[in-house]
Amino acid sequence: MARSVSPRCARRCVPSRWTDPVASLSAHLRGRPYHVGLAALCVGLALAPLGRPAAALGAAAALAALVVLRAPALGLLAVALLVGGAGIGAARIAAEDHSTLIDRAPGSLEGRVVLVEPPRPSPFGSRATLEVADGRSAGERVMAYADRDQRWPARAGAGLEFEIAGSLRRPRSKPGADFDWPAYLRRRGIAVELSLNRLRPTGRRRGGPLGAIDAARRRAEAGIAAGLSPPRAALARGMVLGQDEGVSESVREDFRRSGLAHIMAVSGQNVMLLCALALPFLMASGSGPRARAAAMLVLIAIYVPLAGAGPSLQRAGVMGAAGLVALGAGRPSSRWYALLLAAAVTLALNPLVAADPGWQLSFAAVVSILTIGRRLRAALAGLPGPLAEGIALTVAATIGTAPLLAHHFDTVSLSGLPANVVAMPAVAVTMWLGMLAAAIGQLSAAPAPVAELAHAIAGVLGLLNGVCIAFIEAVAVRFSEAPGAAVALPLASPGAVALAYLAIAAAVLAVVRIAPRLEPWVTSARAAFRRLPARRRGPLVAGCAAALALGSLSLLAPPSPPSVLTISFLDVGQGDATLVQSPEGGAILFDGGPPEGQVVRLLRHSGVRRLSAVVATHQSRDHQGGLREVIEKVPADLYVDGGDGNRDPDFLAIAEAAARRGVRRVVPHQGSVLRAPGLVVRVLGPSPRAPGPPPEDPNPRALVTVVSAGDFDFFLSGDAESPSLVSLPLPDVEAMKVSHHGSKDPGLPALLARLRPQVAGIEVGESNTYGHPAPATLAALRAARVDVHRTDREGTVALRVEGGRLAVESER
Repeated sequence: MARSVSPRCARRCVPSRWTDPVASLSAHLRGRPYHVGLAALCVGLALAPLGRPAAALGAAAALAALVVLRAPALGLLAVALLVGGAGIGAARIAAEDHSTLIDRAPGSLEGRVVLVEPPRPSPFGSRATLEVADGRSAGERVMAYADRDQRWPARAGAGLEFEIAGSLRRPRSKPGADFDWPAYLRRRGIAVELSLNRLRPTGRRRGGPLGAIDAARRRAEAGIAAGLSPPRAALARGMVLGQDEGVSESVREDFRRSGLAHIMAVSGQNVMLLCALALPFLMASGSGPRARAAAMLVLIAIYVPLAGAGPSLQRAGVMGAAGLVALGAGRPSSRWYALLLAAAVTLALNPLVAADPGWQLSFAAVVSILTIGRRLRAALAGLPGPLAEGIALTVAATIGTAPLLAHHFDTVSLSGLPANVVAMPAVAVTMWLGMLAAAIGQLSAAPAPVAELAHAIAGVLGLLNGVCIAFIEAVAVRFSEAPGAAVALPLASPGAVALAYLAIAAAVLAVVRIAPRLEPWVTSARAAFRRLPARRRGPLVAGCAAALALGSLSLLAPPSPPSVLTISFLDVGQGDATLVQSPEGGAILFDGGPPEGQVVRLLRHSGVRRLSAVVATHQSRDHQGGLREVIEKVPADLYVDGGDGNRDPDFLAIAEAAARRGVRRVVPHQGSVLRAPGLVVRVLGPSPRAPGPPPEDPNPRALVTVVSAGDFDFFLSGDAESPSLVSLPLPDVEAMKVSHHGSKDPGLPALLARLRPQVAGIEVGESNTYGHPAPATLAALRAARVDVHRTDREGTVALRVEGGRLAVESER
């Protein structure tokens, strides 16, 4: 009897037909000549900065590859477009590099300029990009530096005109620095730097289309900032408009470590959310598909220049426009074609942008989303659609950008995936509320009643947005502190990056091959879960969610304050910040280091939840720079103002922040006594001075104090050195902070003989240019048999006092 064979078995038994992979790939490419042509054009444009040999090598490789793939005609087309792209790129680079100012450096520049973007703080003042507005150098850009004595107008924005004078110089990188500063400026079309000697606003602004964009941006900024505190308004402007110059360095670091830094760089996410926000309104208006596509094209065309038109936003704008044009024409859009078109447009505008980290990360994220995002979305089919989509995009983008992040920033954030998933809903709402506020802000140019109503509505949106931004900040803070938040993974060379991407590709292919074998088990598990009664599924899901939440809370919980008296010499770089904490709950911060010192982060690391007092020993950027953010971010009971009457605007801003936050301000005097739980602070100096303006050098009149806790005494003197200290009643102490970062002080041996400390901390920056600490200072400390600890070598140093014993713990 003949056996019957099932059709399914019969199909399995038929030998499969072997497919020639070369022929298959050749047919695939021949069916997409536009894709191949655009890719060749992009390669040519990207190779233009490397010169003709690189372009010739690329053309030969492309032709050889397509000949091997049996597509010689397509190969000739690719070679022609590659060579043409290289030629176009070379012409564009020559045009961008042309500068009449480079021949004048070193030299001087005087005349009218226009501010291109808001100024950013720098270690010794501020810097901003300026565009020359008159003379034969009109249209050329310079990177201008203003010292602390030269002030930009409040809320100085793009388009403001100035009369300037200054000294030109060619850009140069710092010795031993990895970052190529001249190349960065060159990508931005800047050939020279300018040290400003005179800076005077004319009161005028540029006109024309750029002036109209400037005005619209100012109205958008005002709308976004309505109802928000200054720090959160700065973060909102960064998220919606990409203007992050007002975001503090510690907040930036939190976002970098938590993997959320990308939300402050306007990109494809912004364009996508803009279209998602506009679509319901357009549908409600009854407009058809073509009208909706046209309206969203107009919105993208307005939004891209309004938000600065950076490389990633250019890419997103071109891709979005290509998709909308295809939608309006009733044709299926190709995401790969749109991506290649975006690459071609951005490279044609500036071929040097291919070396820009933002451009690379933007395209790497999109390529990863296109290649593995769909598979990840399918694997998460059991989750709600928006959640599955968000997780899939986040995972794909994180995987695709990890090697580049390691290459450019030497670290990879392991907390990026969970942080982005948790923050995702709030980020979308923040973007939408911010975009609505920016649109409503445009009505501020309307007659008074309309403008007042618009401002009120924007304020309500700002209050709602403040809740979302606070949540995003909290997510960034918690995940930035998680173990392994930022793992050091330096990929120094392009070859290492290529190997990393090959490893990722191999892993993805392995998963693709293994996944079908796991499918029966996955399907069975899903079916088994669905067969469970509803009364059991609910508690099971709730229990898993609760366990995950409790585990996350324990992992992300902030450190507890110390249980013993602890003095921490905080590693803020070249600056001073000293924290004293008592087991009774007292916490006093003496100085906050420079603005870039991230003192708020260090306070969180030390378990600070509230400060009994914030002490500014004197006016100096490397002492007071971080205190304004401390006052704004950390609850405090008291602000001790040791400014000695100094009128420096940055120093006065600390008192203004304290007033806004309701923090009581006191001005200490010689003999004053301050108390906190478990701590007593005695003010030894400076002695009273004659009425009149403060001295030009604030260091000698820095606040000199002794902090006591029981029998333990700790001496701090800011930057005041022996000439200011010898006349003061100095007691025996157990520990001290060495004055002025350990600078040379001939009177130090005599001071040490009077103070007799056992331990001394020197707060100093690694590889600083001042020669701190001075060899003579170290020698004096050794001769006095003092146990010396330095933040430049040990990081944050904690001195713990328990039972009369001193124990020192170093970060490194």
